[in-house]
Amino acid sequence: MEKQNSNSTEHLTKRFDVAIQTRNFEIGLFWQRSLFFWGFIAAAFVAIAALKDEQPTLSLLVSGFAIVCSLAWTLANRGSKYWQEQWESKIESVENQVTGPLFKQREHPQDKGLWLSGRKYSVSKLTIAVSDYVFVVWAGIFFRQASKCLLVHRGEIFKQIAIWATIGFTVFYSVLILIYGRSRGPALTIASQDAEVTTDQLSKKDQVQKPAAVSAVDTHK
Repeated sequence: MEKQNSNSTEHLTKRFDVAIQTRNFEIGLFWQRSLFFWGFIAAAFVAIAALKDEQPTLSLLVSGFAIVCSLAWTLANRGSKYWQEQWESKIESVENQVTGPLFKQREHPQDKGLWLSGRKYSVSKLTIAVSDYVFVVWAGIFFRQASKCLLVHRGEIFKQIAIWATIGFTVFYSVLILIYGRSRGPALTIASQDAEVTTDQLSKKDQVQKPAAVSAVDTHK
């Protein structure tokens, strides 16, 4: 019986360590992805500023590329946030038996005055809000450039067709990203944060949920 409890505690500790490491890994990837997308978006801003008056058709293509990148960025931010919360839920489900309350318990913030004191804002949520704003800005630029191109090339049937094809493809591709960009895989079963379970029950639960944890990592990649 003691050996069984020892094995259960060891499995529980390993589960806890893996969840902590994967959560930290997700946070690191969150910022790496943001830098990756910002490189493309910043380059598009520079290009659109240089081309918008002299090359309206080319600027339409640039803005179309930028709107797809900004959409992918805001969706990637939400994906990172989702998986981070998944692993935090796994940590909270077992932390009482490993370290005691860690993520569940909030400490009182340090009092450093009205201006410099910490505030309960989510850094990832703020980043998602900024990425949404950038997407809306690029959507406005894209449709403005589209209307400008249609006016500049009014009466030129082939260029009009090319412009409408660019608009249609950009919108269609964005819809495809929204539909097929979602992760596919089995639903994750997260233990209730308020549930009180015995060590034996946690051991059995650990054996059942190991494949789910692995599939979560594989699916995310």
